[in-house]
Amino acid sequence: MNWNPVYLSTVLEPDYVFARTHLLPHFLAALMAHRLGLLRVGTPQAAEAVRAMQALRNFRPPPYDDSLEDLFFTLDRELSAYSPVGAGILRTALSRNDLDMTVYRLSARAHLMAALADLAGLRRGVLALAERERATLMVAYSHHQPAQPSTLGHYLCAAESMLARDTARLQDALRRLNYSPLGAVAMTGSSHPLDRNYTAGLLGFDGPVENTFDAVSAGDWQTELAGAVGTCAVNLSRVLYDLLTWASQGLMTLRDGLVQGSSVMPQKRNPVALEHARARFSKVLGYAQATMLSIHNVPYGDINDPGTDVQEPLHLLWQDFSQGLRLLTASLENPVIARDRWRELTEHSGTTLTELADTLARQTGDFRQAHAAAQALLRTLHAEGRSLQQASDADVRALGTAVPDGTVQEALNADTFVARRTTLGGPAPAPMEVQFAQAEARLRADLERQSGWQARFGACYTHLLSSALP
Repeated sequence: MNWNPVYLSTVLEPDYVFARTHLLPHFLAALMAHRLGLLRVGTPQAAEAVRAMQALRNFRPPPYDDSLEDLFFTLDRELSAYSPVGAGILRTALSRNDLDMTVYRLSARAHLMAALADLAGLRRGVLALAERERATLMVAYSHHQPAQPSTLGHYLCAAESMLARDTARLQDALRRLNYSPLGAVAMTGSSHPLDRNYTAGLLGFDGPVENTFDAVSAGDWQTELAGAVGTCAVNLSRVLYDLLTWASQGLMTLRDGLVQGSSVMPQKRNPVALEHARARFSKVLGYAQATMLSIHNVPYGDINDPGTDVQEPLHLLWQDFSQGLRLLTASLENPVIARDRWRELTEHSGTTLTELADTLARQTGDFRQAHAAAQALLRTLHAEGRSLQQASDADVRALGTAVPDGTVQEALNADTFVARRTTLGGPAPAPMEVQFAQAEARLRADLERQSGWQARFGACYTHLLSSALP
């Protein structure tokens, strides 16, 4: 066909280059599964089609030839050169509609498995740093104000819990995308015999998409992936905000190889790896939005918007998501934590007053009264130009609350504050042991599940792309 040069340069050639670069193994696997399926149901000359595909498994497509429309027809031409009969069988009960959607799901699955592996690596790194810094005091903020003492280990365990939920969302999305459109043909199936369960199994899918119209029309599995990845990117952007804040305050310093200096200011150690990770996750949100908008407000049927046209933003989403995860993992491998500085800030933050109120409440049985007494103490100290750390038992007694000797200084001690937070999920040593055990068990279970999936999917590709004719 004599293509319009604008359509050629903006659609056909870029789509071909993308498919040749990123989708070829998935095309070959799906086409081989289709041929083996034809052989299984007794399609005449199907064995010749299988032999032709085996000859094609090492084929490297040439640069774009505008006499052909896309990668499918390039493969078809190569098959015809090897075996006209095998190429003829190629078209039996097969459309680019079901083939393309199968390929896109296979590609998304491979990207998702890689992302899950990167995410597991980050979780492992976060837990290792949390274990190392489990006793490092820090100020926890609420509404941008110093709130209560905690530990860096407690904060990092919280971040890992969030990442575990992100993992669960991605695993759930995998379960829904892992169904095969192959055999749906154009959209209504075929009058030729097909075993869609068999071809789905060959490709490592959990089964076929049950409705053939849905098989070539659905885009929700892509928007679900974009949403799940976007949620993780948002979560990590919040952690990065804190990490960059700590780096700016000298509380955390990245190791050499992850920082850059200044061409003018010799003292600078810019935490650029964290900045680049943040930018990657910001771009992920843009690609997620592009994915959703490509599929938004279009007919529910076979069209390019949720098919060919959405593959590039999805690919870029996976690329930047992976880069962001790996940058953040590297940044957290062994940063320098200024523990003494963290302790100093915590001890002079005035955030231990809650524990004094709790202590008084245990003596009086009335937290509202204890809260009011603690506030009154703080007003008195401010009026006298004294800090909370200078408060004494006499100050509390002067306000009309009797306390045993040593009560105030003990309650206002940051280590005491943390040690007394023994409720489930708190920063005290005992609940932290529980959190570490739960997090490590959860990560092990996720890794085992993902390892099983990866082995299964890899075995399917190995069988399809390298096995002999059955």
